[in-house]
Amino acid sequence: MLFVLFLAMLAPRAVVPYGSLTIHPADSFLPPSVAHPAGTDALGRDVTSELVYGARTTLWVGAAAILVALTVGASAGLVAGFWGGSAVDELIMRLVDVVYVFPSIVLALTVVAVLGPERIGSVAVALALGPGYASLVRSRVLSIREEEFIAAARGVGATTMRILRKHIVPHTVDVLVVRSVAGLSGIILAEATLSFLGLGVQPPNPSWGRMLRESFRYLPSAPWLTLMPALAIFLTVFAVGQVGEAIRAGLHPRTATKGHQP
Repeated sequence: MLFVLFLAMLAPRAVVPYGSLTIHPADSFLPPSVAHPAGTDALGRDVTSELVYGARTTLWVGAAAILVALTVGASAGLVAGFWGGSAVDELIMRLVDVVYVFPSIVLALTVVAVLGPERIGSVAVALALGPGYASLVRSRVLSIREEEFIAAARGVGATTMRILRKHIVPHTVDVLVVRSVAGLSGIILAEATLSFLGLGVQPPNPSWGRMLRESFRYLPSAPWLTLMPALAIFLTVFAVGQVGEAIRAGLHPRTATKGHQP
């Protein structure tokens, strides 16, 4: 994961000598070599450079989608949980149910089709509808608000905003961190799926999913064109999953080891 972040955050030109749009028709379909570690594609573009630039796109879309989902979903869950049982809670959760009744990929396809895939922000917004922060935060807040320290805070005259800021929100951070990291792997896969279908990140922005789509026709003659972005997606999703599992184990050690008890 640190390696992918390193590639994405540093200027890719400092890592690879070619731009993602640099075309050399005479060098098309070159197999992996010292000059081109991942080979070249049909237009002679260096696949390694496309992978590095694609890492930046993938992580940018993933981070933006998580941020939008976290801000909107956590806020809705916080309000619904703190005023649980009220008309506000009922309205918010019914809206959440309407969103979650659709499969996430179908919902993302619909949103991208409406907003247009020309802007990366549209893709991020579409993917932000997947992670279920509202229900997660609501359930946590419903249990926290009944704790004695909340009653004590009310007893000394703490305002609602102070109780939320000082006592409720800090106790939801752990579940939000775990869900955010776990959700990132799903968003990476969803972004690759949208790009593979032609409704994700659009040219000239590089995308691992679009690389898969464009290279699929050349699979028999140039398998590295498909293998390299597929490996990038797989290894990144696997790494994010391992990071999420490590964070969950660190925050909830008893839960993480429960299944290994005799």
